Amino acid sequence: MPGPGETQQRVTPRDILVIPVVVHVVWHTSSENISDAQIASQIDVLNRDFRADNAEVAGVPTIFGLFVADMEMEFCLVATTRTQTEAAGIGTQIMGGKRRVCYNNLGGHDAIDPAHYLNIWVAGRTDGACGDAPLPGQASPAPPDEAGVFIRPDCFGTTGTAAAPYNLGRTTTHEIGHWLNLKHLWGDSLEDLLCLEDDLVLDTPPQAYNYQGECPTHPSISCGTADMFMNFMNYTDDACMAMFSLGQKARAWAAINTFRPELLESSCQPVASAEASDDDTIRLLNNPAAHWTALQLPEKDIFEIAIFDSTGRLVFVKNRVPGGLFYIDTQAFISGIYHIKIRDGGKIHTKKLNIVR
Repeated sequence: MPGPGETQQRVTPRDILVIPVVVHVVWHTSSENISDAQIASQIDVLNRDFRADNAEVAGVPTIFGLFVADMEMEFCLVATTRTQTEAAGIGTQIMGGKRRVCYNNLGGHDAIDPAHYLNIWVAGRTDGACGDAPLPGQASPAPPDEAGVFIRPDCFGTTGTAAAPYNLGRTTTHEIGHWLNLKHLWGDSLEDLLCLEDDLVLDTPPQAYNYQGECPTHPSISCGTADMFMNFMNYTDDACMAMFSLGQKARAWAAINTFRPELLESSCQPVASAEASDDDTIRLLNNPAAHWTALQLPEKDIFEIAIFDSTGRLVFVKNRVPGGLFYIDTQAFISGIYHIKIRDGGKIHTKKLNIVR
């Protein structure tokens, strides 16, 4: 039986989960404004890596072959936003306790409905790292508006500005692992030379080293056993990464059911682009609001309105709303930030509502 916090390997059959992705390109230099082709190449990598359909799986040592997992997750790109910023290295900048890249008014771009979409911010960094992502199971999780994945442009995708040895898209695979509550194989520290920590997954052997900047050969021994250095939750070069394990799959699915259940009802319906999400044809009135707000909608269409609180919980929904002025009674809403999703046929617009009393 697993110890406290450890994840069992048994995984029950289920439908494939398709996770809709919004990519926010927040660029300071022209080289950071990566192409649509580079973004598409990253989505392709994710769909191979998370279905164990990547070429490197064939090279997994026999000792680990039985633990290779099809994560039964796929990804669809539903929107790309592009924001030019004056802030160099905005991907790691903090202002007023907030991560700047995640907010329009701080030089970045607001998340789009983070409960139902995986938001990925691609932006320059000042820390030298290729990327990061907060784990949902942390004692102090990231605020919902900052819940996503953060990647440096030259570590994203497989073409364009992607640069070796991180030019095969594995940084994003790794960071999405964190977004799904997967830890590094050596635990929470930079390395675990005394073999005291663990990733809380049974079928990934204890490991002392992070193998950063390396492409090891099997067997590489630490903590008394061969290391699963080809696991995506290591720091090896992209070319040496190959697999998630069955135990990691079970932990990731547990994270979805516990921390990200809205993904189970998400859709690959395209959402609005950056321009459409801030579309002047739809105006949010009386914002910040205390007791009421209103949407000014184009007269010609029929809309669906949904409002989510800062945790992603649905608090209001109205179908078949005609164009014109639509009033919303907010007296039952507590103070805080809300996201209004306005569906117009195949397009979704988002507005941020601030309730202040």
